[in-house]
Amino acid sequence: MARPKATTNRAERIITAAKELFARYGYERTSIDDIAKHLDIGKGSIYLDFRTKEEILFSVCETFAREISAILEEKSNDTSKPAMLTLREMLQQEVTMVHEKVTRDLHTPEALLHTSATMKSRFGEFHLRKRTIILKLLIRAAALGEIAQDKATEDVALAIMMATACLYPPYLNNYSENDSGFEREQLFSRAKILIDLLLSGLQR
Repeated sequence: MARPKATTNRAERIITAAKELFARYGYERTSIDDIAKHLDIGKGSIYLDFRTKEEILFSVCETFAREISAILEEKSNDTSKPAMLTLREMLQQEVTMVHEKVTRDLHTPEALLHTSATMKSRFGEFHLRKRTIILKLLIRAAALGEIAQDKATEDVALAIMMATACLYPPYLNNYSENDSGFEREQLFSRAKILIDLLLSGLQR
């Protein structure tokens, strides 16, 4: 069997394969053997990089969390526009990114960052980083006179995250007579309305 020479490359290939198989069949139904067969490598090669299937799952989620965090950080560092506009765009962009990752199946690893208590606990740093970025934008907005100084607090940043939590998996529709969930355009349209209402309430 062909085996990748570079350990780093092998680990990356394992993560990529696992992401695909977890999304297609679900985490529980995917085995280490399945991942090895998918890559055409020996099962033992996987254990050189990961002790358990759970470690692979954590790595998949960590990759996605880092990707989102990097994009949010880059967005927040753009000082060419009003801070509150940047915050609006940032929140809407994240909603879009997450939705596009998880619409195939709510059992995708990316969805677990929002739906699994274990993952939320393990990746608490991811949620803290997002709150820190929101707070940074609120502080900048206050300095620019876009919002009052007393709105630039960690409590307000946390409230924004709480209020927008409904825009992420598991996409429960508890708000209308139709409980079949949200279509893509419906979600994005309502996300814009919610974010606009929420942030407009903070502005002077």
